[in-house]
Amino acid sequence: MTKFHLDAGDFNDWLPPNLEDGSDAVWVRGYMNDPSDATNTLYLTDPRYAKLAPYTGAAAKLYKCPSDRSRHVRTVSMSQAVGCNPGPPLRPVDGPWLDGTHHHLARHPWRTYGRFSDMTGPTPSGLWVLTDENALGLNDAAFALSMETPTAWLDWPGTYHNFGCTLAFADGHVEIHHWADGRTRMADGDDSGTLQPNNADITWLQQRTSAKAAGAQN
Repeated sequence: MTKFHLDAGDFNDWLPPNLEDGSDAVWVRGYMNDPSDATNTLYLTDPRYAKLAPYTGAAAKLYKCPSDRSRHVRTVSMSQAVGCNPGPPLRPVDGPWLDGTHHHLARHPWRTYGRFSDMTGPTPSGLWVLTDENALGLNDAAFALSMETPTAWLDWPGTYHNFGCTLAFADGHVEIHHWADGRTRMADGDDSGTLQPNNADITWLQQRTSAKAAGAQN
């Protein structure tokens, strides 16, 4: 997260772009379900493709959980609720999957966070920005989570650390969270969006992903 703070400091508090199209306009390029992208460290170290490359240099290993045994060069993804839409005009991301429809717009009804100064609920210590994603479903670098109920996994978190994964929060602290519901373990063939009612792991992550915007349209 130090690299995100450095980047925001150079860009008037704006976080890196975080769209889900895998283009050069995103914080890090590449689809891990594309064999050529999955092994291409250039997308992690070249400033043309990785917005944090000026701060991370050639340290491609920062983007991959060492416990992941897949050939992917990246397992880290960024919350779709965090980051900017480079526009123009420059603005917070829409977080398209926050309402489960892929059509969500910022503040309608869920909050998104384009700048650190936007993080008033949840506050930076309770708002995750980066996490390890399960390699079986990994594609672009934007982690989709629906805030709606009944709960469902859209993208699946990693389970590399004794059925847990690493999350980096906006205040800079990092923690390993261990999942409690066995349904959180993705298997080959699991579909995105399969309902898992009352999954406490999804609820836990929702509480640290976004909150209803004041006066938001439902």
